[in-house]
Amino acid sequence: MLFASQSSQIFLCIILMIGILTTSTDLWQKKIYNIHLILGAGLGLIAVWYTLLISPKIIISHLADGGLAFFIGWLLYHFKLWRGGDAKLFVLYAFLMPPLEHGTSLFSGAIRLFACSFIAGMIILIPLFIKDIASNYNTVINKLLSPKKLFTAIEITILFSWIIFPDYYLARIIHIPSISLVITYLIFYIARRFLKKIEVNYIIIGSGITFGFLMRLWLSPHSLSWPALPYSIFKIGLFSALSACIYAALDLLKEYHDRIPFAPLLFTGCVLSYTPFLTWIMHLVSR
Repeated sequence: MLFASQSSQIFLCIILMIGILTTSTDLWQKKIYNIHLILGAGLGLIAVWYTLLISPKIIISHLADGGLAFFIGWLLYHFKLWRGGDAKLFVLYAFLMPPLEHGTSLFSGAIRLFACSFIAGMIILIPLFIKDIASNYNTVINKLLSPKKLFTAIEITILFSWIIFPDYYLARIIHIPSISLVITYLIFYIARRFLKKIEVNYIIIGSGITFGFLMRLWLSPHSLSWPALPYSIFKIGLFSALSACIYAALDLLKEYHDRIPFAPLLFTGCVLSYTPFLTWIMHLVSR
């Protein structure tokens, strides 16, 4: 246990160094330098080699978190939600993060890092976001009132949500509105981006509705009873409409991509991952 603790301290020291470097350059120069990422990766590989000699099992955790973070980072970069430097820094942090000593978390290091960074970012940016929405009120309304593509995207979102909402019951997150809304928004975002490539096919739509019904019948038959079914349909529609509003607002505020320094948020999320912050937030939203 002593050696494992020593290796964890080495990884945490590397995280601290990289966090200070990338936060400073992102805040003052709006840039994350590859040389700092390479330095962190090099030191991380040396730490991995040291850990491999004394506690090989811990390496599996680092590799798994790094692989999962690579997938998440690539996905966000592909959809232009993150810049390349942000995605690479996220992968580096996830790879370097040592596992919790007592294994009390239900989430991997990569998931804890992403969740804590996202929540911290929301807490910081919500006041600024509300201010910008208020100042662009007329433009937002005009954007929302262009019905054709917007309603088509909502319909696609409702269709896909109808199919996957039974899984929400299975995962026991149907009663956590914040998580359900986030998942619905991600579906809406993907549907909206690929809307031009999608042709209306009533056979596919009918198959999707039937598949969703069978999934409900298998995973949560009680969700087809009264009043669970109309409540579920209402919830899907409400979350789809909210997703449309959020998308329209964010689409009008594309400058956020350049205004948000992600390096400080990722560093903050990394630090918060080793506190009860995420557990506290989960208890708060599940009430």
